[in-house]
Amino acid sequence: MRNRRLASFAIPAALVTTVIASAIPAQAATKPAVNSNSTCSLGSVSNLQVQREDNGKLSIDFGIDMTAHTAGVKWSYHVTDNRSLVTRGISSTVSDGSFSITRAITPRSGTNHIVATAKNSATGETCRISVIG
Repeated sequence: MRNRRLASFAIPAALVTTVIASAIPAQAATKPAVNSNSTCSLGSVSNLQVQREDNGKLSIDFGIDMTAHTAGVKWSYHVTDNRSLVTRGISSTVSDGSFSITRAITPRSGTNHIVATAKNSATGETCRISVIG
């Protein structure tokens, strides 16, 4: 009788453990996006989002939303991954006073420390934001 009771608890417990253990690798393989917001030197808001794509690349989305909603304002920007330049350029704001860039990069070995900086050429406002992804 004692063996039957033990079996009635052990078998369901073993099944639950197997189901949970098989579900963990599927969730661990897909990391959620890492998102950060920051305030720039004159009040504009910067945003940086890094997400691992299905193909193994990192998708980097960097943007600025100016406090003054002015179109055509030029910002110079650069993005690094573990201190290595990923991209740089000049972008102009659209009608709502914002700009954004998106890049897909091959991740570096180890932890990826993404840093994005931008400078407004007219006002000198600077933005710096980083995430570890």
